[in-house]
Amino acid sequence: MYARLLVPGLLSALIALSCGASNLEAPPAEPRADAMQCQGIDHLMPNFVRAISEGRTEGLKHVVETQLLIPLREGDSPPVNDVLRAVFRTLDGYARKPPEAGAQGADYCAPTSSPPPLLQANELCEMRRAMDLLVHQGKGIDAIEIAAPQLNTALGYITGEGLDCKARPRTPHFEVSAAVAGMCSQTGQCQLNDGLDLLIGFTNYLATPDGQALKDHLNGLTVNPDGGSLTAFLNPSSLTEDEAVLLVRGLLPMLQAANSTELEDGFNSLTLPADLKADLRPVIDDLKKLLAREEIMGPLRRALNCIWGVDSMGRPNGQDSGKNYPLVRMVYRLALEEQCPEFGLTRLSAVLKGVQEVDSRGSLLYLAGTLAKAVRSDETAIDSAAIVCKTLFSTDRAAGEARSNAEQALPVAADLVKNGLINEGICAIDTLIFGCSGGAQPACR
Repeated sequence: MYARLLVPGLLSALIALSCGASNLEAPPAEPRADAMQCQGIDHLMPNFVRAISEGRTEGLKHVVETQLLIPLREGDSPPVNDVLRAVFRTLDGYARKPPEAGAQGADYCAPTSSPPPLLQANELCEMRRAMDLLVHQGKGIDAIEIAAPQLNTALGYITGEGLDCKARPRTPHFEVSAAVAGMCSQTGQCQLNDGLDLLIGFTNYLATPDGQALKDHLNGLTVNPDGGSLTAFLNPSSLTEDEAVLLVRGLLPMLQAANSTELEDGFNSLTLPADLKADLRPVIDDLKKLLAREEIMGPLRRALNCIWGVDSMGRPNGQDSGKNYPLVRMVYRLALEEQCPEFGLTRLSAVLKGVQEVDSRGSLLYLAGTLAKAVRSDETAIDSAAIVCKTLFSTDRAAGEARSNAEQALPVAADLVKNGLINEGICAIDTLIFGCSGGAQPACR
């Protein structure tokens, strides 16, 4: 679950970390009046630079250098190289396309005020427009600002560092990391391709009228911050941790149901409050329509089979089987037992709804699906990305190592996120794309 969020962020730091960051100065830029006013990397990302200079990134650096920058077989490229190659090859392919429809004069992209339809847009131009709207203009900063606390809280839960949301000392839960590593294992049960296929199919679906109805009905479940059947149900006094696990165990077979009749029967058999069942009815009817879409249901069933199979099996090193389903238990503890604000259902819904309203064009969904298609076409990069994920989250201890990869890498990631890596990275990207003399930069705080 969190691997999909963490790995892209970690990869952005791997090159600097693996090289020891001995030279943080970029080559001189072309002389431009506006560019000369921009600050250097030590000003744009001060906490990141400080973490490297103080040696706080050594654990992650060690894992990268000893396992991810070394070819698995003679003649192959290191896994990190394959992932970065796929990223830059994709961007290069977009850049080689002809100018976008509607571009004026020597411009490559159409004016922001009159972009072409999404299906005719150049992917790089659409990325820039989305970045301009959500980051440079600051209209999507709320979503960014909630992502960092979420990652920080989740990483703190896994590593056991700091205090929980009720100011109690945390204990480590590396069983979550072991589950994530299992999902990245590229076995007969788990394949990264399934996640990409699901993302492609679902982003296409959400652009349809039926997909919009599903979004509206999901938003409707959390529209009342002071009540509502779902909010009342998701409360520790109404739903215990073990009951939450049992509920998920009942819901997953429903989502994997072969037809709408089985979905309906499964929903009717759930012991839920009557008012909650009534509020869930529109969503269940939406899911019935999804069942007819094999481009979504095929990869969804396989992905759920992977997640549930890995999450439900006994934990390594003789841990108590009561700790099974660590991902479900983590979400329950952070959202309900600890009541962490950043995991509050109403707050999350409000942020997502706000982004949807700002991005009325649907650029983010379009770009997510487009990039997933590009990655999906590169089997070598997919396998390498899975290796990177599995390596970083592995709880197995390599020969001669006192700590597992997860014990070395994840505390570094937690420290970087806690000290503003995400916001500093967004600020640096904003400066790189738009310069620094075009007015306020909401991401640079």
